[in-house]
Amino acid sequence: MLFSSQEFIFAFLPLTVIAAMAVGWLAGRAGALLVLLAASLVFYGWWNPAYLILLLASIAGNYAVGLALMRMRSKGLLALAVAFNLGLIAYFKYAGFLTGIANDALGTGWSAGGIALPLAISFFTFQQIAYQVDVYQGKVTDRNFLHYCLFVSFFPQLIAGPIVHHREVVPQYLKETVFHLRLANLWVGLAIFVIGLYKKVVFADGIAVYADTVFGAAAGGPGFFDAWAGTLAYTFHIYFDFSAYSDMAIGLARIFNIKLPMNFHSPYKATSIIEFWQHWHMTLSRFLRDYLYIPLGGNRKGPTRRYVNVMVTMLLGGLWHGAAWTFVFWGGLHGAYLAVNHGWRAVKRRFGLDRRPPSALGRGVSRLVTFLAVVIGWGFFRADSFSDALGVLSGMAGLNGIGAATSIVEPAAYAWLAVLLGVVWLMPNTQELMADQDPVLEDEEHPLPQSVIQARERLSAGGPIWKNRPLWLLPFIVVSGAVVGMIVLYRGAETADFIYFVF
Repeated sequence: MLFSSQEFIFAFLPLTVIAAMAVGWLAGRAGALLVLLAASLVFYGWWNPAYLILLLASIAGNYAVGLALMRMRSKGLLALAVAFNLGLIAYFKYAGFLTGIANDALGTGWSAGGIALPLAISFFTFQQIAYQVDVYQGKVTDRNFLHYCLFVSFFPQLIAGPIVHHREVVPQYLKETVFHLRLANLWVGLAIFVIGLYKKVVFADGIAVYADTVFGAAAGGPGFFDAWAGTLAYTFHIYFDFSAYSDMAIGLARIFNIKLPMNFHSPYKATSIIEFWQHWHMTLSRFLRDYLYIPLGGNRKGPTRRYVNVMVTMLLGGLWHGAAWTFVFWGGLHGAYLAVNHGWRAVKRRFGLDRRPPSALGRGVSRLVTFLAVVIGWGFFRADSFSDALGVLSGMAGLNGIGAATSIVEPAAYAWLAVLLGVVWLMPNTQELMADQDPVLEDEEHPLPQSVIQARERLSAGGPIWKNRPLWLLPFIVVSGAVVGMIVLYRGAETADFIYFVF
């Protein structure tokens, strides 16, 4: 079930809100938790009921191991828990990929069979790995099975994140009135959800067709204009698709009085690859840093080891995104980008060049260079094979000719691309627009970006219209919701999946 589907918007969501709030009012917090858990399991099982068994088995196994780890903090038991979770991913996600590698290396003809990738397995597995480590480190003491089940399966963040820690959300479940209807949170949550829905059905789905057209014809060697149009189209497709999901997850959770951590913050405004990864899929970056990069040694064992650790982390991060060499190469490419970025920062520190604040021109050039580096990487990420990726990149370099006379991209695509570039570079993001409403989880582990803090100060000083924003959020929700609602009704079953559903 997609957040942008008719059944979710017009049936599942309103029924879940009404049921959770009604049961919460009548039976208290535990009753509301049970309603949300049941709704989350229905949400997950809607796609393929058979894989609901896998999700429940994963939850039960990890909960049992977590209890054991609370009683005895054993490294062996922790290793067993991590191996169990990685084993699930290895079988369902990488069995075919690894079998193919073995066949190529050994000349065999083994087959992994037709294994379908369970929805969200990468997300709920990583979330439970983080839970086991937190238990081992003594950061989790709650033993309530209902809390744990909802922590893993809470439908706003189950499918594509954010990847949350037990200690971030479960304390919010413990508040007795957390599932009581609060109009301020309802309006704010619906507003954020509508913004995300608009990004999905208008921006992401609207530009996706041009990327699909070019990459579908990549083997023929697209010309210069087509190659750039297709790659930029995918650059904006994945941006608005993931930004939409992140907004919708935050908005949906807020409707139920729950705050999730920020997971996406204008990454195309970044002036370095380091900054890009601080703002793109922020909770995944945090997971890779805390549970892979730092355990490998981080930057504690000298610059050479640091660059090796960065490269290993990004290669595995690329493999996490998909079982294909194109994803591994994409991860390695970003590892190389990060190594160069860290090296350049070290040079600047050594010669004192970092003491001078960058000029507006310097920041502009840095943003453009970073953006172009990211665009090149997306060419490998989107392509079905290396040959397709090289075909598109050759076109971008002009090696396939201009191709203007035989273009397969409509002229309207270029207007779309110009509009979307203006949106990502010039417009405030959702967290900045809603900054005075505290849209995301904020604490020492989740400090707000400076731009959000500045936006909050501006909005808070803006007078009664800002301070009483819930009073005028209702017309915004009604008008904007009506527009995207009509689009959803018009498209019907044609609504596209979120890109991160397949990871």
